[in-house]
Amino acid sequence: MRNTIKKIVVEEFSKLTNTIESDFKSNYRRKVNNFLLSQMDENITASMVFVSSFESKSGFAIETCAKRIARLKFGEENVPAIVNPRNLEHNIPTPVNGQIIVTDVDTHNGNLRGKISAFRANNVASGRGKNRLESGVTQKSIKENLLPLATEFKTKAIYTKPVDLAFFDGENWNVLELKAGGDLDSSNAPSNVEKLLTIYVDMGIENCKAYFGTLYNKDGEGNTWKGAVKKHMAFPEMFLIGKTFWTKILPDGISFEDFEQIYKEALEEIDLNHRIKLMIEDCIS
Repeated sequence: MRNTIKKIVVEEFSKLTNTIESDFKSNYRRKVNNFLLSQMDENITASMVFVSSFESKSGFAIETCAKRIARLKFGEENVPAIVNPRNLEHNIPTPVNGQIIVTDVDTHNGNLRGKISAFRANNVASGRGKNRLESGVTQKSIKENLLPLATEFKTKAIYTKPVDLAFFDGENWNVLELKAGGDLDSSNAPSNVEKLLTIYVDMGIENCKAYFGTLYNKDGEGNTWKGAVKKHMAFPEMFLIGKTFWTKILPDGISFEDFEQIYKEALEEIDLNHRIKLMIEDCIS
């Protein structure tokens, strides 16, 4: 199983590195033309270009790894490309990039979006410390208040909605809005929460849970994660952060610490550090 997971990481991050290599020079030239960086050493500028490119593109690579790893644990049929828990008839062409939810809920309806937005806004967390009142957006409250909207806004048409990750764990469907570290600002957090809650309504089933997930804990594993999203969803009930997320989807017998080591070995196998050095040297020579 370790070798299978390592192969997944090698494949996805090899694709990522190839993409970065193909457009590295053009990205570097754009930075060179930025007079704000003109006093910086070329090596520093080139390193900044790589880090920026890697951070912006690695999210898709690791999300793809997460889907493939989840399939090792739950089975292909429980992490499908076309998520259709109510078996709605459709003619969606395959293959599908990523995952999409099939629904008969009018997901673009302004009234539906308004009700979801109002639900979030009316359940925002407040206070600090001992006086902290957590968000009223819980697994129980979304079932009671939002699930009925799937019937209210049901149509005869079929719609699709992209989802970062959806899987059936044998008891419940789990739908996730997945970010790298989840360091969203206060202006982006509400829209991301409402997007997730809309996906939950689109599922339209009783046995479904919604989570905001991150690929790593930006505040360090073992520390309490801090983020603007916590104002809009009950913490920790509605969150899968870092180790908690990976533990949820990793196959039995593979710990989060094992996965960290596997990831490190995979990047060593594709010789990432050496390829970074070559990219930088090629640009500044």
